[in-house]
Amino acid sequence: MSELKNLLREPLRSFKPYVAGKPIEEVRRELNLSGRIAKLASNENPLGTSPKALEAMHKAIDEVYLYPDDNAYYFRKKVAERFEVGIENVFAAAGSVEVLELAAIAFLNPGDRVVTSQRTFAIYALAAMKAGADLQMAPMIDGGFRYDLPALAALINDKTKIVFLANPTNPTGTWFTKGEFDAFMDRVPADVLVVYDSAYEEYATVDDLPDPMRHFRAGRRLLYVRTLSKAYGLAGMRIGYAIGPADMVHGLMTCRVPFNASLVAQVGAMAAMDDLEFVHKSRDFNAGEIQFLRDGLKDLPVVVPPSQTNFVLIDTKKDANWLFVELQKKGIIVRPMAAAGMPGAIRVSPGLREDNERFVKHLRELLAS
Repeated sequence: MSELKNLLREPLRSFKPYVAGKPIEEVRRELNLSGRIAKLASNENPLGTSPKALEAMHKAIDEVYLYPDDNAYYFRKKVAERFEVGIENVFAAAGSVEVLELAAIAFLNPGDRVVTSQRTFAIYALAAMKAGADLQMAPMIDGGFRYDLPALAALINDKTKIVFLANPTNPTGTWFTKGEFDAFMDRVPADVLVVYDSAYEEYATVDDLPDPMRHFRAGRRLLYVRTLSKAYGLAGMRIGYAIGPADMVHGLMTCRVPFNASLVAQVGAMAAMDDLEFVHKSRDFNAGEIQFLRDGLKDLPVVVPPSQTNFVLIDTKKDANWLFVELQKKGIIVRPMAAAGMPGAIRVSPGLREDNERFVKHLRELLAS
């Protein structure tokens, strides 16, 4: 019998898929741990979920025998009213990651150029690779932790279709300013789509973040991508949205899976958007715990770049995978960053204070060993 033909598309044959943060139950099972395990790996909200969202979702459970509204009309309408845009400018997504994947599926042909940064959210590169695009990545500046927007602009050519940006960015936590972004947009051709991923915006406390909506209202091809996974505590529901030109939104709608936003997720998202008290509480709590982590590490030989997110990057100059394994033995899950080109770095999202105290204590012991 002859060998079966490999049906997998050529760009995917050497493809390594995205690896999520390690789940608590997996660590408990592998290491036979019985005590408390602190998951500080996935940028989740340690305060839980918006109480208003929880109440609304509990009520919605009785209707899960029904399919959701395939067009997510009321959720999209709520977003449209919040941002004063038309409902045709809003796309409802199964988490913001779906927008990133669908943008590649909808708008890229093999050989089209995608521009993004090194050391940024891995999905940008993975989505481009899956589409067979020409991926171009600019090095970061300021110690290798911050976007170099002029270098990104210099990579754009007549084959460029999409530029992926995260602000603030994951995994370094840094950000670029309004002035920097405005100058960048002046250099981006009008027919290039800029995907502006703002997953961590609710946690930012600086005043100089860009206003991507200004460029959208000026007629630019820009997708403003938001999620309810972080500050609203809906990571497990997979719900987010994008705002953009109607033709771009139509392109995403064309390629999405039917019923991509579940019934419970839509209801929870609408309630969460009204729970600004919980968002403010989450932001204030996060700012305090980020500072606690920074204070606990300041006398160590590590580099911790500034962060406007709900995590910090810690470049330890040691083997991040070793730290990842050893911290798990202590009941603490962090995220090693070797896959992002930082073999000595870990990413840590603060948990409750007791978890953060344990992390600082054990990291200090490991770094001293």
